[in-house]
Amino acid sequence: MRKIFFTSLIIILFSCSDKKSNYPWSNLTFNEALDLKTDKILFLDFYSDNWGACKRLEVETLNDIRVIDFTNQYLIPLKLDAWYDSTGQELFSQFNGYAIPLLVFLNGKGEELDRVVGYRNTDDFLLILNNVLNNQDTFMSLSKQYNEGNRNIDLIDKLSLKSEERQDNELSSELYSIVLDRVSEFDVKIYERAQYYFAKSAIKNDDISKILLFIKEYKNSENITGAYFELIRFYASKNDTTLEIETYKNMLKNYVMLDSYDINRKSSLLNSYAWRMSELESNLEDALSKSIYSIKIVDSLAIDVISRKPMLLDTKAEILWKMDRIDEAINVIKQAIEMDPDYQYYQDQKIKFENSRKGN
Repeated sequence: MRKIFFTSLIIILFSCSDKKSNYPWSNLTFNEALDLKTDKILFLDFYSDNWGACKRLEVETLNDIRVIDFTNQYLIPLKLDAWYDSTGQELFSQFNGYAIPLLVFLNGKGEELDRVVGYRNTDDFLLILNNVLNNQDTFMSLSKQYNEGNRNIDLIDKLSLKSEERQDNELSSELYSIVLDRVSEFDVKIYERAQYYFAKSAIKNDDISKILLFIKEYKNSENITGAYFELIRFYASKNDTTLEIETYKNMLKNYVMLDSYDINRKSSLLNSYAWRMSELESNLEDALSKSIYSIKIVDSLAIDVISRKPMLLDTKAEILWKMDRIDEAINVIKQAIEMDPDYQYYQDQKIKFENSRKGN
């Protein structure tokens, strides 16, 4: 199972339930859909069966009757495996994808209308669909206005977010430079986002001074954990395990473990830390404690526990296995299998644990 602990979309890591989807996917290939020259909108869903947010999107959001009705009337929906299918991989790269689910909307000419990265609930997704249908507040409509000379602060705010999702660094830099040049006109959160963007960009040149300054100056930013993860990712890329772990622990201590921190995100981030420690085979006692806490949080929430818990149980089982507590690891992974019996990865984990007990 691919557990990408460095994702900026860390809150979407949970696996999904065993609900079945009735979404009307098309059997057309991408090229066949383009050749139709249709008035309908091509909807590309880049996904992986191994990724929780993709499964959740399909069985919860796309399964809604309102979304299905909209699809039947206006969309040609194509499901493309971004990880394990060569065609999906090629198209994912072509569209400059960096995270899944990636949802791309094209007109009949193959021109991109808009895109969305990450899970969206039904109401948010319906709003996106209607905006795409009417070409309102889409990347295409906003960029057209910008290219025609519109420098309205609301337009720059919206377009800067969309250019980041497209990883259009040239446009993003241009837009955020406008924000910094006209700082008095923009909301403080937009200015803060511009600072965050340039801090992230500097890391690409091995300059972490700006992200360290961002963490110091914007302690209450909605991007603060994202900034920590940028720094964590940098240290990991340099194989500096000591600073990677230290930064992870500082993030947990200063933000995630506070009572005021969002409880839904807390469970995900604790699980992320726990899994990474299992990979590094470091701080395993603390990792186990954080893993158990993340499970307790999910158990306490008024949510569909089955949609979140198996992945957390898998993390706990992996840590126990690394601690040579093999029988306990097997018992925990059995719980995950009971909740998600069709997921082969959990079956493979159980076999791995059992084989290690036999000394194989």
